[in-house]
Amino acid sequence: MALSTTYAAGAVAASAKYATLNAFTNPASAGIGPNTIGRFATGEYVLITGAVGTTVEMVRGYMGSAAKAHSLYEGFQYGLVSDPLWPAAAAPVDVIAPVTITNAQEVTLTGTTGTDAAVVVTPSPAILNCSGTSGAGVNLPVPTVGMSYVVKNTSSGTMKVYCVGGSINGTTGTTAVSLTTTGTLGDQFFCATAGAWQGAPTSV
Repeated sequence: MALSTTYAAGAVAASAKYATLNAFTNPASAGIGPNTIGRFATGEYVLITGAVGTTVEMVRGYMGSAAKAHSLYEGFQYGLVSDPLWPAAAAPVDVIAPVTITNAQEVTLTGTTGTDAAVVVTPSPAILNCSGTSGAGVNLPVPTVGMSYVVKNTSSGTMKVYCVGGSINGTTGTTAVSLTTTGTLGDQFFCATAGAWQGAPTSV
């Protein structure tokens, strides 16, 4: 078993029953069943009840999450609910005391534009450890208010951060923010206005 990573090949309305993905391969051995789930990068879980090619049929707002709109290129992860690679939040757990866990994702940077950059599949808040070749990038999801990511550059040089469909620091998200390996080693991106990331450069 393994989780698969892809992205939305088109915008998904909050009320939509179907989503077209860039790629989809049925993770179940005998047809899609009640144990096939997916998760958008902005946190919504869905129950996948059917698929035709790369278009999946979904029950929205699964596992207590909220149904919301998703933008083109938003990361999407899917697999069987029993897969041990899902974070603990994907399965019911007994909690004795409140526990705060920060999500994390190892990102291998790709591409030279926002449309072919690596996708983020881990919901906010999260730490993204980004490695790869100089000049490659990562595409953050279009944010809702309150989202945040810490992005660490461990690549071989300058990495690019995009947000196709949104903005970063008041500029269209198709224009990259560059993080170097010498000066700005990382950045914290947060959202106070829907669709807009703001960066707070650090040396994390």
